[in-house]
Formats: sequence, C-alpha cells, structure tokens
Amino acid sequence: MKSSKVISLLLSLASAGVISAQSFCSNAKHSGESVKVTSNKVGSIGNIGYELWADSGNNSATFYSDGSLSCSFQNAKDYLCRSGLSFDSTKTHDQIGHMYADFKLVKQNIQNVDYSYVGVYGWSRDPLVEYYVVDNWLSQWRPGDWVGNKKHGDFTIDGAKYTVYENTRYGPSIDGDTQFKQFFSIRQQARDCGTIDITAHFQQWEKLGMKLGKMHEAKVLGEAGSNGSGTTGTADFPYAKVYIEGANNNSNTNTGNNNNTGSCSAKITSQGYKCCSSSCVPSYTDGDGDWAIENGEWCGCGNGSAQQPSTGSCSANILAQGYKCCSAGCQVIYTDNDGTWGAENGEWCGCGGSSSQSSGSCSANILAQGYKCCSAGCQVVYTDNDGTWGVENNEWCGCNANQATTRTTTRTTVKTTTTSKPTNTNFCNASGHSGDSVKVTSNKVGSINGVGYELWADSGNNSATFYADGSLSCSFQNAKDYLCRSGLSFDSTKTHDQIGHMYADFKLVKQNIRNVDYSYVGIYGWTRNPLVEFYVVDNWLSQYRPGDWVGNKKHGDFTIDGAQYTVYENTRYGPSIDGDTQFKQYFSIRKEARDCGTIDITAHFQQWEKLGMKLGKMHEAKVLGEAGSNGSGTTGTADFPYAKVYIGQGNSNASAGNTNTNTNTNTNTNQGATTYPKGTGFQFYTQCKNRNHWALTYDDGPTQYADSILDLLKKYDIKATFFLVGNMYIPSSSSDMEECLGMSAYK
Repeated sequence: MKSSKVISLLLSLASAGVISAQSFCSNAKHSGESVKVTSNKVGSIGNIGYELWADSGNNSATFYSDGSLSCSFQNAKDYLCRSGLSFDSTKTHDQIGHMYADFKLVKQNIQNVDYSYVGVYGWSRDPLVEYYVVDNWLSQWRPGDWVGNKKHGDFTIDGAKYTVYENTRYGPSIDGDTQFKQFFSIRQQARDCGTIDITAHFQQWEKLGMKLGKMHEAKVLGEAGSNGSGTTGTADFPYAKVYIEGANNNSNTNTGNNNNTGSCSAKITSQGYKCCSSSCVPSYTDGDGDWAIENGEWCGCGNGSAQQPSTGSCSANILAQGYKCCSAGCQVIYTDNDGTWGAENGEWCGCGGSSSQSSGSCSANILAQGYKCCSAGCQVVYTDNDGTWGVENNEWCGCNANQATTRTTTRTTVKTTTTSKPTNTNFCNASGHSGDSVKVTSNKVGSINGVGYELWADSGNNSATFYADGSLSCSFQNAKDYLCRSGLSFDSTKTHDQIGHMYADFKLVKQNIRNVDYSYVGIYGWTRNPLVEFYVVDNWLSQYRPGDWVGNKKHGDFTIDGAQYTVYENTRYGPSIDGDTQFKQYFSIRKEARDCGTIDITAHFQQWEKLGMKLGKMHEAKVLGEAGSNGSGTTGTADFPYAKVYIGQGNSNASAGNTNTNTNTNTNTNQGATTYPKGTGFQFYTQCKNRNHWALTYDDGPTQYADSILDLLKKYDIKATFFLVGNMYIPSSSSDMEECLGMSAYK
C-alpha cells in the first residue's frame, strides 16, 4: 500500500479495524495449571489436548490449561509440539462450527533449523487428511514448493496471501502406516501474532476439490527440523487458543455456530472473506459487492454485487512494483510519476493511463508473459487475443491501441519464431553410451578424452561411469549426499562471453530411486572473480521440486529459453573450489521437470546478469546428477545415456563440443561464419550467432513501398538486408538505401 497517498474512505475504515481482541499480541503470558513433558506423549490438561514428539535430542514441552505452550528442543532432528482442540472423528468442520486460533510466538535462541511450520495443524478421517495452516516458521526460509506435489496457487484467505499445496503420501499417520492426503496453506508474509480463521482455509481448500473428512484435531503447532546434527531453541507461545465461534472459548466441546451471520456476495466469500452479520450497513462498494467491517475485519454486507469487471490496462511502472491493474472503468484517485492510481478491494491498483515517463500502458495479458509496454505513441504492428503489439529496440512490446499513432494491417510471424527452438532432439529417442569409459568407485576429479568429470559422496557404496562422448551413469547406495558431473572444464581466465554461447544436451533415465529428499539434475559449475557456484535445474530425483529454501533471495519467475524458471540467489560460507570461504550461489529451477532436452546455458547467464547476478571467469560447466537424503541414505541410479556440453549453435553432435575450451574456444568464436572471398575480410554467415536472433531480409526490390519500409526501419532502429533487382533500382531511394545498409547491391 502506498501509505503516503491517502484514500480517505479506506483509511478511515482501516483505522476502525484495530481489533481489541488482539491485545494478547502485546500483553500475553502463560496462565493456569501446567504440565511439563520430557518424552514423547499425547495427553490433555483440562479440556486442552496436547502432544510432544521428537525423533532425537534432549527435549521438553510445557502445556498450560489456558492453551498456551512452550516448546524447547536441543539437538533434535525433527521436533514438534501442539496444543488445542481434540475431536472424536464423528463430525465434519461444518457440523462443529466456525473455528479460529489465536497465537503469539516468541522465538528464543533458534539454531540450525532447516525446515519448520508454525500455525495450525490437524487430521481428519474419511478421508484421512493431514493439514497445515502455516503462519510462521523457525527456519531461515519460508517452506517452499517441496511441501506438495501439486501447487494450486496463491489465494487471499482471511485477508492475507497464502500458497496452497496438496500432496499424497504413504507413511505414519493417526491410523498407522498408510496412504493419506496432505493439505497446506503457507502464508507469504510470516507473522508472530494474530488470529487464524481455520475454517476459511477449509473452505478455500474445498473450493479447490481438497475435501476434508470428520475432524480429529485442530491445534496450534510448533515444528522444527534439521538436515544436519540437530536443531536447538525454544518456540514459546505465551498465548495460544483454538476455539469455535459461538462456543465457550475455554471449552473443548463441539458447540455449534450460534451467530447471526447474514448473506453476502459469492465473489466476496470466494476471496476468503466472511459475510457480516445480518444487521450490517455497507461502508464500501466495488465490483465484488458491498463491504463492511466487523471485529476489525472486512466482510461482505448483503447480496449486492456488480458484474465481474474485466481487467483494464495500466502503467508498466505500477505493475513493476507488484501492484495490479484495476478493472476497466476504474476511477482515478491519485496521479504520480508512476502513473494513474485507483483503489479496489482495499488495495492500490493502476487505473489506465500512462506514467509521466516514456513508458505507455498495455494489456495485462502481454505483461504476464514477460513483455514490456511500448512507449506512448507506439505503432501497432500485430494484434492477437492477448492484445495489441508493437516493436521497440528490436523487442516485442505491448502497444495500447488507444495511444498508438498509426496502425498497420501487416501480419508478421516474427513473434513466434523468436521463441522457436532450432534444436535437434533425436538423442531423446535413440541414444546410448559410446566411446572409451572409466568407472570410478571413490571420490575423484578427472577427465577422459578432454571431458572433465567428478564423483563425490559423503557416505555409502557409490560409483560412476564416465564415457568419452560425455555421457555418464551415476549409481548410489545409502548415500547422504551424492553427485556426479561431466562436461567442460576451463582455466578461469575467460568469461562466458569470451568463451562463446554454451549449450548442454541431456537425456535422463531414473532407475530404482528411493529415499531422495533433495536433488538437482541439470547444469552445474563455478566461476572465479567473483566466486560463484551456479545451478540450472531441469529435473530432480526427489518427489518434490526444489523450493524457496535454496536461496535467501527469490528474484521471481522468468521465461528463459522458452520455459518458466524460478531464479534464486544465495550467499554462503562453506567449502568451494577455493577452500572454505564466502561465495554466491545462483539457481534457475524449471517449473516443469523434463527428462530430455537442450539447455541454453548462456541464456540463464544473461538473465542472471540482468538481475545483477554477476558471473566471473569460467571454471566449469557440466551436466549434473545430485541426490541427498535427510535420513539413512538414498539409493538408485541416474543414468545419462546422452550428455554433451558444447559451445556453438543449438544442438550439435560434433565431438569437439566437449573438448577442453583451451583448444576449442578460438575455433568456435565465429561459429556459422566463413571468410569470403578469401583475403577480403568479409564474412558470410549461414546462421545467426545466437539462437533467438533472427535476420530480416527483403528480396526482389526496390518497389514503390521501399521509402515507407526504410522510414519504418529507421524509426525503430531495425537492421535489414536488401537484395535488389538491378533493372528495378529506383534512383530516388538510393541515398536512403545506402544510409541504411552502408552499401547497395545488385541481385
């Protein structure tokens, strides 16, 4: 929210939303009787159910009759304690009533926590479901995509943004070892204190087809885990209460909901908000319906609702700050250098118009694909279902038709060809290891026929076979952490720009994979000056995609080489190619895993550098298979019957691609070009240097359209090649032609 800009109505309503019931956030302490537990136990105190569980370490938990709890752990690999409502698995949450939880968290001396959940936890039966509403965590990183094998997306639930996941798991449950579902809502912004509307999450899940059964429990949870030697600290909850609206808040009975809730617009409840009481008076109206505030929270007031508005367009400067475009027909209430602003659903949004800068406005559908808006006064050159398009600085951009200067009906297919992949993926269908090979059974760095390789593991019975063609086969048994890689080794004297455009082809075959908790399959390497460890992850051997825990800075999602990747950056102190020191880590993690394909390594380097993630002089770039286990060890084989890292154009089957760059860099500098005629210094190009570049040519001219074409090319600074028919040469255009091309020619 741009707090310096005042919307009188919204601020007056928000100021009325200070909820007195949340005084426990500033004034809370344990009270009532207590019980201290020092070993795994399920029990109750008064009407409060509790549980302490840990797999190792010296741990304890103190539970109080007011529902509060204090959870202490020392050298625990996995630890949890929880307190709240217990049920008898005979009623659904609808039959029990609307459930809430109040909590206040105080973190004390937390160390070595790799994953954690703080919030609400419970189970249901018929169907058997384990569920989490996560409002905070004791770890450095927010729980990421690894929590669930299905990510439903981000939703506003009870006024805050949560990411919803679903998972199917076989393992220990309240009914023994069996298969069950897991549901997660993970808050985007952690909070130490507040009220969780548990039922609002249940309702959102059920809209997504995530059905709960009959309730077994709903408790405030503190859980912490370590992938290393164990985690230590205290999660103190001086206030924790799970209760049912309309019931005795100190009771554990299943009293129903006795409130006088009114009705309201379905568009409001679909966002996770509740309906106000039947006596509410509307204080704000938008496209979703009538709103009011009760108990410090927005709620739907009555059944008034407008038609769902269509999304309008707005300034790219506004969208770049994370705000959305308002609906079409919005009212401008504020203007600054970023553009014109409106407000909808209590949030600032961009309301049409353009910023005072040169950037114009355009369709949100175009911006969502990663393209920018053209400048005001742009020329529309193409129209499709996403909106109207222009071209500036040789790049496609969204061109608002209302702000366009002229319009052309010329249809061009360049928009699609710029993202085409001129690669040969025959190796995906038919490939096998070939050439000499070396089998390694202990940690080793080496090379075979100019191909660099490494096997490394911290434990277990492991091996790797590396082949002269660059392929490899990685086998591991009871390994805690295992990796093998094969590809190009460099001497740390040249940047990737100096070396040339790098690609990697790979085919992965997974065999008998078990107990893998984290994994990276793709491209791995290092640079020096600055010292950077980098990953391009196209697949993984674990059940879950690597999540937000990989980096302490998440740059976001980007389309790189035609696919969506999430980019992370991390600063780490630990072992490196230069010993124990501080270094950067860069990650691109593909949204959809693939077993075979071509990775445009340089395209990732270029995207990282646009984000300020600078690389140094190249040490290596190799195809990687890595697998790790947080338990007793991982077992399986990651076979790469085809793996090749090379410099040049797209998919190349030339064996020279995997030779050491000290001998091949110079020969690849002018890939696709030959000197012609000999001795003149001119070069004849058979293909573009970069895969996603294209050449614009005009044949059999000039014609009566030549002047218009030349003017258009000048305006947008687009280079083109003209092939002329001598007897069609038009003298009046020769000066323009020579200025554009630097020469004229006859065909």
